Amino acid sequence: MAAKKRRRMSSAEKKERAEIKRGLQEAGIIPPDKPKLNRKRFIEEAKGEWNSRENACFTWELYLVEALSYLMTQTESRSQRASLEAVGAAKALKLAIRLREFYEMLRKKGEKNYKLIDQYEYIKDILDA
Repeated sequence: MAAKKRRRMSSAEKKERAEIKRGLQEAGIIPPDKPKLNRKRFIEEAKGEWNSRENACFTWELYLVEALSYLMTQTESRSQRASLEAVGAAKALKLAIRLREFYEMLRKKGEKNYKLIDQYEYIKDILDA
């Protein structure tokens, strides 16, 4: 059976749905809309916090692993579909494994120097996933 093509909502239908949603939000039945995240500012804040972290602490890797494990369980709203954050956390883990492989490969070859492009080519498939 072919999928039924959905027609576009008219502006009146969109307006009606928006009013219903607003009413449900005011009644507390559904949560209010989240403000849009300024991604660039958020990343800059995170970099600043990370770079100014307490250097006397030697267990940062443990905190990072714990944070990644929280991120990897994130799903999109009401579905069980993995969120973009979860995919990003999984990419970070895969990159760490692949980078170790790269450095081990260099060590076995007896090389200490490498070109950044060679390292990039080695991990490019994960970055593009």
